[in-house]
Amino acid sequence: MGEVGKQLKKARHLAGLTQKQLGELLGGIGISTISEWESGKRSPDVELLPILSRVLHVSQGFILGLTDDPNYIKKDNNEIIAVDSKDIEIMLLFRRAEEWQKAAVRKILGVKEDDEE
Repeated sequence: MGEVGKQLKKARHLAGLTQKQLGELLGGIGISTISEWESGKRSPDVELLPILSRVLHVSQGFILGLTDDPNYIKKDNNEIIAVDSKDIEIMLLFRRAEEWQKAAVRKILGVKEDDEE
């Protein structure tokens, strides 16, 4: 198993996600692809690294094996946040929600769409 594969598997387990759930969060990537990444048979495209980092709530350095600290991520303002299984559950629910539901949640939270800036 390659270093990236080991780290991905470790991060997925720490996030409390199954391979299926991770695939769903990544936009429908299949279980077999996730399994191949974790076993080191294949590696995810480099473009997926920031997305994997966000979805798994670990730094890109952790995924690449450059750090052993998977429990926290630093935001741009250096605020450190911890992520728990409830956060993951909410992300999964949001991901599966209808577009009008997502829009309502964004409005309540004051989050603008990417193209609204």
